[in-house]
Amino acid sequence: MSALSEEVNTTLINILTGFASPNNEIRSAAERSLNQEWITPNNIEALLVFLSEQAAYSQDATFSALSAVLFRKLALRAPPSSKTIIIAKNITHISPSALQQVRITLLKGFVSERPNNIRHKLSDAVAECATEDMDDWPELLQTLMEAIKNSNPNFRESSFRILSSVPHLINAVAVNSILAIFESGFSDVDDNVKIAAVTAFVGYFKQLPKSHWSKLGILLPSLMNSLPKFLDDGKDDALASVFESLVELVELAPKLFKDMFDQIIQFCDMVIKNKDLETPARTTALELLTVFSEHAPQMCKTNANYGQSLVTDTLIMMTEVSIDDEEAVEWQHSDDADDEEEEVTYDHARQALDRVALKLGGKYLAPTLFQFLQQMITSSEWRERFATLMALSSAAEGCRDVLISEIPKILSMIVPLIDDPHPRVQYGCCNALGQISTDFAPLIQRTSHEKILPALISKLTNNSINRVQTHAAAALVNFSEHANQTILEPYLDSLLSNLLNLLQNDKSYVQEQALTTIAFIAETSAKKFIKYYDTLMPLLLKVLKTPTDDSSRVLKGKCIECSTLITLAVGKEKFSEHSQELINLLIAYQNEGVQDDDPIKSYLEHGWSRICRILKEDFMPLLPIVLPSLLETAKATQDVSLIDEEEAENFQQYSEWEVVQVQGKHIAIHTSVLDDKVTAMELIQVYSTMLKNLFAPYVKEILTEIAIPSIDFYLHDGVRATGANLIPVLLSCLISAVGNENEEVLQLWKVAADKLIGGILSEPMPEITQIYHSALVDGIAIMGSNCLDDAQLLEYTKGVSGNVSGVFERLKERYNEDDEYNEGEDDDYDEFTDESLLDDINKSLAAIFKMSQSKYLPNFQTLWPLISSYLQDGEPFIQIFALTAIADMIQYTGDNSSMFKDGFISTVTSLLVSQDPSLRQASSYVIGICAQYSPSVYGDVCIPSLETLFQIASIPDSKSEDNETATENASAAIAKILSSYSTNIPDMDSCIENWLKLLPTLSDQEAAAFNYGFLNHLFTSHSHVINDPSKLSTIVDLVVQALHHKSISDASAVDIVNTIKSVLGTLPQDEAMAIFNKYPADVMETIQRYFS
Repeated sequence: MSALSEEVNTTLINILTGFASPNNEIRSAAERSLNQEWITPNNIEALLVFLSEQAAYSQDATFSALSAVLFRKLALRAPPSSKTIIIAKNITHISPSALQQVRITLLKGFVSERPNNIRHKLSDAVAECATEDMDDWPELLQTLMEAIKNSNPNFRESSFRILSSVPHLINAVAVNSILAIFESGFSDVDDNVKIAAVTAFVGYFKQLPKSHWSKLGILLPSLMNSLPKFLDDGKDDALASVFESLVELVELAPKLFKDMFDQIIQFCDMVIKNKDLETPARTTALELLTVFSEHAPQMCKTNANYGQSLVTDTLIMMTEVSIDDEEAVEWQHSDDADDEEEEVTYDHARQALDRVALKLGGKYLAPTLFQFLQQMITSSEWRERFATLMALSSAAEGCRDVLISEIPKILSMIVPLIDDPHPRVQYGCCNALGQISTDFAPLIQRTSHEKILPALISKLTNNSINRVQTHAAAALVNFSEHANQTILEPYLDSLLSNLLNLLQNDKSYVQEQALTTIAFIAETSAKKFIKYYDTLMPLLLKVLKTPTDDSSRVLKGKCIECSTLITLAVGKEKFSEHSQELINLLIAYQNEGVQDDDPIKSYLEHGWSRICRILKEDFMPLLPIVLPSLLETAKATQDVSLIDEEEAENFQQYSEWEVVQVQGKHIAIHTSVLDDKVTAMELIQVYSTMLKNLFAPYVKEILTEIAIPSIDFYLHDGVRATGANLIPVLLSCLISAVGNENEEVLQLWKVAADKLIGGILSEPMPEITQIYHSALVDGIAIMGSNCLDDAQLLEYTKGVSGNVSGVFERLKERYNEDDEYNEGEDDDYDEFTDESLLDDINKSLAAIFKMSQSKYLPNFQTLWPLISSYLQDGEPFIQIFALTAIADMIQYTGDNSSMFKDGFISTVTSLLVSQDPSLRQASSYVIGICAQYSPSVYGDVCIPSLETLFQIASIPDSKSEDNETATENASAAIAKILSSYSTNIPDMDSCIENWLKLLPTLSDQEAAAFNYGFLNHLFTSHSHVINDPSKLSTIVDLVVQALHHKSISDASAVDIVNTIKSVLGTLPQDEAMAIFNKYPADVMETIQRYFS
């Protein structure tokens, strides 16, 4: 009996019947009625109860299925009154009595005799009523335990299906009972039950704490035993499904498979080599092998079979191209930009080899790989020669550590294939040359241009097919990106004549690539390109003047890109010959009203920005033409849609959408709109940087409507990062026009600073957090002293505390990752990110101290426990953060820093003799800062530290690359101590004598500035040690070295040079000249620049 009135049931049955109608008008009316009258705060409960009853009891299969699907969709949807569509769900907001009614109904439907497809849909609906954020449902667990034993396989499959969605249900069940449940599932006679059991097991495993994993490990042999049966029975889909589940397990706990790793390798190898199997089974087997390298690289490296199998499997798959097409006719006649959708195994193999090489490196992979490549490169079968070249392209980056020393050998192996009889092998050779030009740059450009460039240029001629010509031109882009003018200049005539020839090709994709290559070569060649300008620019302008249709829009865009890059290369003066003509053409395209999906749009936007970079303030008359459309794009909002699971696959087919899952909901994000927003903001930054105060009228609108709101774009990292970077640039424009005391400037800064500090407090991504710190630093530098109020300083301090604590927690997590299940290998990027974040926090703390001075100390005191714990940590980059923060605190608060002295000074002095040079450098820097900015407080530490500082600066390899900055900071600390405490040091002359031996300072510019400033002071204060005539030649040499290495510049260079000139002026000219005559020509250029 229904829990609803007959009237409600009748009304809703009529609406639901309308949903299934083939008549569009009836269906639309039903949807309208449901949305407007029933999906409301008052009626949503009744609607969910009705749908649960129809799903559970209706004898009409279509009606029942529609009700179950609609129930799940509405259960996941946010309540009508909710503003948080991402998190809130109707099913968690209905009354307890309504939820109880729904649960009872759905469970009755689940256990009754229902068609298989209906029970599956019911199981999905049941799962939505049993999520972890809802009240317990003990009856469901009891029902599932019984259903798993049911003789009907559909009951068993549906039960595992529910457990896949809500695995926490069985957390309270004894592990032995759980083992029996999954054991029965893995050995079930029904394939669908097996697959559902494996999926449920993975879901259960993922949400368990690690302490329970070992108890489940004994199930893995049973799980693995299901695979050979699938293979023998030809169940390719089932095989692929289980492989996918295994991939998830390997990502979580790869070492759990250690004892059966050999068998997994052998089985995957067997599947991959079996070309009779469907592609998904083979590619998922390869994916399983690949993820082992990413999550357990050491386990892979120590296995004798892994590398051999992986290499042979990927090479075999890479030969699966142009099947049944020996001449590759279809490939030859396809567009070079076409996706090779029919060559899925080839594509998977290339990606897999690339990923494995990146994780395992050349020392492990290269010997095995080249063992096969050297055989295949001479094969009579063209596909094997092609696979060799593409395999080298895929593995080059990961194997760079080994292969970069083998460049001549590699080139001698592959360059001859540029003239291979088969065009697809020629294409592969171009690809390999282009890839290694990127992966082995810039060394390969310097050492091998005479082998690579002629080979690629030879394929630009009409003797090559279109696709080879195009790929050769693309490879030239790779090469020229990392080359310089000197390398390219001898080849420019040949390059440009052949590329101009490609512009006459009747295929637009060939012309487009030729334009791209010309543009890159122009950018690299710079002024050397001027001789080709008069030939090329008129040609490009001619193309831009031709009528535009849909087929030529990309070509026109490439012309805009090429012409504007050429203008940047040749400069404003040369460009002036055609500037008005090109600008008029760009205006014409702009006035056409370019649509968002028009290929020309992006090229035009970037083209205008290049024109602005050339014209600078002369661009202002054009800004009203260019900026409005850019602002419109930059004002895009977050386009987010809540979609059905069935719709998710459709959305995922489109590159402009991304689908994510949040609390069981599928959220479609229109990422292409946000990507365009990022590009628009980046271009606005170009205009504001180039036009400075002239851009001021646009600043308020862009700050308040684009840059500041962008920090709330939680679904797109790029929008948040670009918006934050834009804030200080815009403020700088406004301040350059009206000054930083202007009321509007102060108001805008207040809003911007609040938003950046809020981001520092709440941002989950360390990479973005550091951008907020950097933007805040730039903003403070622009706004000046006391530009943050007390409330902002307090919030900033809370943010820093959270950031620093987060780094500490992530570091400890990484330390704990290497356990019996994981290797904890993937740390380098995370550690680098955290190190960068701490570096930017140091900079923002320094900016805050510089701005607030001692006023910030009460806030800093709340950070002190964290900084103190960092100081005692054993991780160098953690300790360096603390040391830098302490140094900045002392620098800007001087004697007021004394309150913290006892908390850090003994650790700092102990770190002076650390084995780690970076810690010696940082601790030396702190001691120097103590002497420089608070000599009265730290005299009892600084003077006794002199002996230690001299020792660490005088170790045998003190000037080695590893030790150089530590040595230079120690020498600068000595100089600061000698400068501050000269009257308290009894053997001052001896100290100056020994300090002089530590020079020159060539690497650390801050240390060099102080050292040479102190040297200048000793000269002008008539120190008899420094003014000793016998030392003059040595001292001049110390200064010359610093000047030549550019470690001193500006005022510090001018001061010491003037002093040296003055001293040299007291000598006879021939004696003074003799001091300089010993230097080589390049150093003499530096001497003449400063001393002439």
